[in-house]
Amino acid sequence: MNFFCRIGKIFLAAFAALALGAPLFAEITFSSPNLNEQNELLFALNHKISGSTEYSTIFKSKIVNGKAEAFPQAVTCFPERLSVFGATNSLLVRNRYGRAVYDFAQKKLQWLSHVSSLPENAASPLPAEISATGKWYCAIERTDVFKGRLVIVEVATSKKIVLNDDAAFSYTNVPVKWSYDGKNCLYEKNGVIYFCNPEMLFKNLLIQEEFRKLGSGTINNVYWNDSGLITYISKDLIFQIDIKELFTLGLYGDFIQVGKIVGRLPQGFNGTTDRFWVNKSGTEFIVIRGDEVVSYYKRKPHEEAGAFVQILYSCSFAEQDMAVLSFDVFWTNWGEAAICARLARRGNGSQCSAIYTISSSGKMSRRVFAKDTCGNVCVSPDKMFVAITGGESASIYSAKNFELYHQIKSQKVYSMVWRDNGNLILGGARDVSKFSLTDCSIEPLFASSSQKAGWNENGDIVFDNGVDSDKFVLSQKDLSWSKQNAAAVKTAAQNESYRAFCGTTKNVLYSNALYVRTLSGDITTRALIPQSARLNNDSRQVALVFDADENPDGLDVVLALCHSYGLKCNFFFNGEFVRRYPKETREIAKSGHECAAIFFNNIDLTNKYVYDDNKYVSKGLARLEDLFYQCSGRELSLYWHAPNNKADEKIRAEGAAAGYQYVDFNDSRIIEITAGKASLSGPRLYEKFDLLVNEIFATGAEVVTLSRLR
Repeated sequence: MNFFCRIGKIFLAAFAALALGAPLFAEITFSSPNLNEQNELLFALNHKISGSTEYSTIFKSKIVNGKAEAFPQAVTCFPERLSVFGATNSLLVRNRYGRAVYDFAQKKLQWLSHVSSLPENAASPLPAEISATGKWYCAIERTDVFKGRLVIVEVATSKKIVLNDDAAFSYTNVPVKWSYDGKNCLYEKNGVIYFCNPEMLFKNLLIQEEFRKLGSGTINNVYWNDSGLITYISKDLIFQIDIKELFTLGLYGDFIQVGKIVGRLPQGFNGTTDRFWVNKSGTEFIVIRGDEVVSYYKRKPHEEAGAFVQILYSCSFAEQDMAVLSFDVFWTNWGEAAICARLARRGNGSQCSAIYTISSSGKMSRRVFAKDTCGNVCVSPDKMFVAITGGESASIYSAKNFELYHQIKSQKVYSMVWRDNGNLILGGARDVSKFSLTDCSIEPLFASSSQKAGWNENGDIVFDNGVDSDKFVLSQKDLSWSKQNAAAVKTAAQNESYRAFCGTTKNVLYSNALYVRTLSGDITTRALIPQSARLNNDSRQVALVFDADENPDGLDVVLALCHSYGLKCNFFFNGEFVRRYPKETREIAKSGHECAAIFFNNIDLTNKYVYDDNKYVSKGLARLEDLFYQCSGRELSLYWHAPNNKADEKIRAEGAAAGYQYVDFNDSRIIEITAGKASLSGPRLYEKFDLLVNEIFATGAEVVTLSRLR
């Protein structure tokens, strides 16, 4: 839906509703405390957050004078996000508790940053674009609901430089593209694309930004390929430059004066809504407009500048009963163009992935279809293999014929990344492991989650997930990880000085609290993490209400996001929407969301010339009820609001007499979002829906339907 209804007002309403709240549904649970004679405490923490993956993390703490010497540190590391860098020697792992780097050679996991308090209402880790060298990364630091600072960070020193202090905030994208060697990047700022060499930037040797302008547009207007070429599309013209020109020609001026025109598209390109990809030689292009129309173009290498490219394929994308969430494109090692689509099943919003190829003769064929996927397709660096996660397994396909090469069923995989052409890193529910294409073997690297942990006779930490006989062991001497046969972990909650136990709490965010009791001297009992035992009885609920009264644009994306976050919302219908869009009405009805009434038609009920019949409201609601039932086979809930929320006491009373409860949007707990036409230049709220939902989660409220709102 082009959900466009004063977005700023929606977020202000959200903040007003959430300012005082804390969730009932988020829950933190402590378990399996284990003390050794050195007063070191291990314990498991299970953290449920709506919209996020639930997992159990082992923490370690040193007890001094009856309390934690410092905030407990996570020992296991769940792979919410994975990135490989530094010539494939290091793996960056990020989750709600911080950032850690795994060194493949030394088999060590080192935490780079760690939270200083429990993130009770944590949102997903923000995206980051890391250079292939591992020396720098770019990210957006949030400053407002929609805004943030685009920064580039030097990993070794943590020094950062702001590239854009007025960037659009996103949970999915960073407006930066790195060259394949990781030495240069392009970034977007205020509708202009700039070039940056971070090595020179951090040495203060880079020329002023105004002279590093490449051209107008968004980051979608440019593309690096792995041969060092930059392709830039301006309106319908295709420009191409070599990275060497940026230095040898002193390319710091108007982009049009550099590089060369290599082709012309048959229609204009809009970097706000469109995306494109280029093959290695820069002769073939895939352009996808608005996630709807897929076009495949080819140019002759020695064609006259400005000549139209050849159209090999151009057609609206369609997959039966599926809606598109995102696209990606690559060319296989054999030169075949492949399109990877992340899809949502209409009705329930469950996600699937599919791969299609387009032949030079202009035929699109579906090659792979994977149900219940939890991430995007992952392509090997040499474009010879493709990995897809789905259900309780991960599948690897050959990019030559797209036949199944191997299926990995050891555990559910939440994230993955290729270390190199022959090794795939799998971020699983129990551990992070490396899969080798050579012999199809799996090497566990370190524990991602565990239910309990203890010490062996050498003082090393042993982790028990309750499944494998082999257990992860973390050496306390060199902090290296290994997996070996070990006896079941036994917990000892008491030593000569202290006893650790899980007890009750008055904090509604926690199901219990972990306490440490001092057994000698001043006998005291303290919560290990004080915030877990503090009184907190507040709870807050928010209802998201969508008005379906104009058009269904973007509905599939919204339903998919609701499915991903586990949300149940309210959809209000008028008769015209049901009459015009019966298929979409049925999809909403069967998705489990609560359906309610606006009115049969979109009129101003407060206009005294509209009606003088005291039964007019009840007749209009009854007519809508019948139409909705005939369309969907389901009944409307007994909530309603007048068209455009125009209702006086008489109108409300007539609705109440018909058995309906009027919804008052002056209630700050109810956030109304109108499904309707958007201006061509205006934002589409479904593209910002993840911002709204994560803002709600981060402030601690539960999203409920109106019938559950208390």
